[in-house]
Amino acid sequence: MKSIKKYILSLGVVAAALSLGSCTGDLDLMPSDPRDITATDFASDPEGYMDQVMGQVYMAFVNHGPNNNSQVAGFDGGMSTFGRALFNLEEIPTDEACWQTSGDAGLYSLQYGNISSDNDAIFGSYSRLMINVALCNDFIRTVNDNLFALSTDEQKEKAAEYVRQCKTLRSVCYFYLMSLFGNVPYADESVAIGTMAPQMKSSEIFPLVTETLEAVVAEYGQGGQNPAYGYVGVDAAEGFLVKLYLNAEVFTGTPAWDKCLSHAKNIIARHQGKGFKNSGLTMGYHQNFAANNIDYVVGGKGVPEILFLLPQKYPELMSYGNATVMILGFIAEDVDKAFFNVGNGWKCAKGRPQLVNRFQWNDQQQTTSPDKRTALWRTSADGYVNDMPSLQQSQWNKNGYLTPKYINRNVDDNNAVDLNTQPAFNGDKYVTTNYPILRLAEIYLSAAEAALHGAGSKDEALTYVNLIRERAGVAPWSLAELTLETLQDERSRELYLENTRRTDLIRYGKWVSGLNWAWKNNALEGQNFAPTAVLYPIPSPVLAISPYQQNPGY
Repeated sequence: MKSIKKYILSLGVVAAALSLGSCTGDLDLMPSDPRDITATDFASDPEGYMDQVMGQVYMAFVNHGPNNNSQVAGFDGGMSTFGRALFNLEEIPTDEACWQTSGDAGLYSLQYGNISSDNDAIFGSYSRLMINVALCNDFIRTVNDNLFALSTDEQKEKAAEYVRQCKTLRSVCYFYLMSLFGNVPYADESVAIGTMAPQMKSSEIFPLVTETLEAVVAEYGQGGQNPAYGYVGVDAAEGFLVKLYLNAEVFTGTPAWDKCLSHAKNIIARHQGKGFKNSGLTMGYHQNFAANNIDYVVGGKGVPEILFLLPQKYPELMSYGNATVMILGFIAEDVDKAFFNVGNGWKCAKGRPQLVNRFQWNDQQQTTSPDKRTALWRTSADGYVNDMPSLQQSQWNKNGYLTPKYINRNVDDNNAVDLNTQPAFNGDKYVTTNYPILRLAEIYLSAAEAALHGAGSKDEALTYVNLIRERAGVAPWSLAELTLETLQDERSRELYLENTRRTDLIRYGKWVSGLNWAWKNNALEGQNFAPTAVLYPIPSPVLAISPYQQNPGY
């Protein structure tokens, strides 16, 4: 009889979603049949085993793999965590960030926009997303086939809730798979084990994913508003519907601004009454990115701006991705380790000048800004230069500001860092700050964009945007100052480093051309990408063992 641990490990080495249950070389392509575990295993403690399996589904979003072992064979486990996979592909190649460590070859080349199907960072990110799809599907099948041997109404209702969560998590993965790769294998729980998942276009996957989330939201009704810490509920499900409909024209050729605004307003309405001007936003911007951000997630004791987060707490939940990389990656060993409450700085990531210049500054030297969203940055006042003559780590003090957004300390309602408390951390490795995937602020900005595209009024768009600006400590706009162009810049100021930028630029029509940044497409001043760069390539290891077609241009 196989143990639950072995079951999870058999699920864990999935590198690409192709044939359910087959194995080729080092690539386990889809999960092994859950029926390999006998009903006797589950019957001894049905609910306990179900909780453990569901916990491991969530762990695939939080750390490298079971017991911190990498689930992506042949790729750095820390770099293949879910949050870091998104950061690698959504932020590093854009005008918001870069990765200056040449030893991380896949990431180092991505910052220039050098993209090939052999890039291991692309393969690792693709694999992480497909692994998590597979885990969600296997859990749903196991429930549907009653392999957990559930017998009571309470157990069955809990299973139904877990199935809703798995459908939400799977849909989250497919949002990013469509955004990044376009034409990917699509599998839900109806695809039988041993069956090759069909490669489908985004326009074909989009209705399947949105219908799934619409059904999940409808099932929740007035429930699901206070999920357990680290779990998803109705806000995450409906929040990703907002993201899907916001990008509907990219995915399908047909916009869905009305649906985007409708779902955004549902979420906004649920969160009224607390926080900044009763908007549901936290009082302090960096409360969302601090060690006490557990208080500001749905179900927390504070203002629940964070709709979906990846938990991280040393020593219980450790990861080289998520908030760890977002703090240690953006500082050097000699930069305020005590202030950030960490044991090291990796000296890897910087903000590009185009991000810095997007903010308001108090002086020509760009030493300080009235914008609270820059409160943790290190600028010319600290000896850094807002210029990028190279992307080499050896030029660290001469090629860009440090733009950290996260801190391993508590932050109060005034956006002030509490230096009197010291949340846990481990040497140069792990921190205690959770990692937000989706915030209410993004919903406000998406609602404003949909309204400006005709789904609502410019007045309501202005109301939404000015909540964001005033919380940041900058002056509210007039109607004349709000345009799609200025809204795009405000979205970057609010959501920088939150894994939206590449997708946003593609939606704006500014990814290939229309906007340049330092070292875009290997040019100091930036130059256009090829039109086919709107999609990443399907990784060559996947194509080597499948009949799938490569994306155009690779």
